[in-house]
Amino acid sequence: MKKLLAILLASLMSLSLMVGCSSNGTSDSEKETSEVKTIKIGVRSDMVDQVESVRQRALDGGYDLDAVIFNDSVQPNVALAEGSIDINWYQHEPYLLSYNESNGTDLVMIKPKTFYPLFAMYSEKWKSLEELPDGATIGLCNDATNKSRALFMLQDEGLIKLDESVESPTEFDIKENPHKFKFIEAEMSVLPQSISDCDAICLAAGHMVNAGKSIDNPLCESKDNDTYAVGMVVRAEDKDAQWAADLAKLVQCDELAEYFKTDKQGTQVPAWE
Repeated sequence: MKKLLAILLASLMSLSLMVGCSSNGTSDSEKETSEVKTIKIGVRSDMVDQVESVRQRALDGGYDLDAVIFNDSVQPNVALAEGSIDINWYQHEPYLLSYNESNGTDLVMIKPKTFYPLFAMYSEKWKSLEELPDGATIGLCNDATNKSRALFMLQDEGLIKLDESVESPTEFDIKENPHKFKFIEAEMSVLPQSISDCDAICLAAGHMVNAGKSIDNPLCESKDNDTYAVGMVVRAEDKDAQWAADLAKLVQCDELAEYFKTDKQGTQVPAWE
């Protein structure tokens, strides 16, 4: 009887140890699965909702997005280069390359890219290019890439002719200006506020939506949207980081596409569709 009791006790102890080991293993596994990496992501103030639309998607993929908000298009790159943020998400590659060249930085756009911002000419005074008068004042973005994009758009419409030897033209590279257009400049996010002071302005349509301005009936639209796809940007040391590649893929989702369609009124086109 004592022998039988000893066997039973030994069996119970063995079972208890097995259950304990199994329980600890599950706990460790769950701990690993639940680990979330916090990513400081820099965006302009007009793009905060863009981050919010993918927040849960990123969290489900293991990344908690800590949005760091900036009020212009320069500071997100400054902060990234200095290391106070991990990644930013607001610019197209031509703008990034121009910034790197001007500032001696080595910031890199990772793939896949996210969306194409539509670019056009808008007016509150005129309904067509034909109505645009000689001597009209046209507002341009004050950064090199969006300014040259606007000038190329005007050239495509036959309104001006640019120096073909210049890759990123400014007003000083206009060789022919038969309509004697005058040009003013403003930061892209505030340019929509100048529309009433100009005959027309040229910029990404999303900035018009952000300012509560109508995007119906643009005078003309840029035909080079693919060149200006927006993507996530990191320091060169992180260009092959797994977390960066994961984020770039995670944000290509239905939630972001719906945000572009509704909140942005279709002015931003998903790059994956």
